[in-house]
Amino acid sequence: MTDLFSEAFTIMVTGMVTVFAFLSLLLGAMALLRLIADAPEPAVGGSSSAQEPTPAQLAAITAAIHQYRRK
Repeated sequence: MTDLFSEAFTIMVTGMVTVFAFLSLLLGAMALLRLIADAPEPAVGGSSSAQEPTPAQLAAITAAIHQYRRK
């Protein structure tokens, strides 16, 4: 009976260590990706106003959203 408990304990500890190691690696990978994603992008040139939509584009977007919500 003692052998059965020691084997069960060994399997339990092995599983817990495996899960802990996997979650630790996952957290490390997420932290690394956050550092990569937060890095500032290099400026391509031009002003930021070139990225703003025109009034015609805003009207088209608004009409598309309105049409989608009516369905």
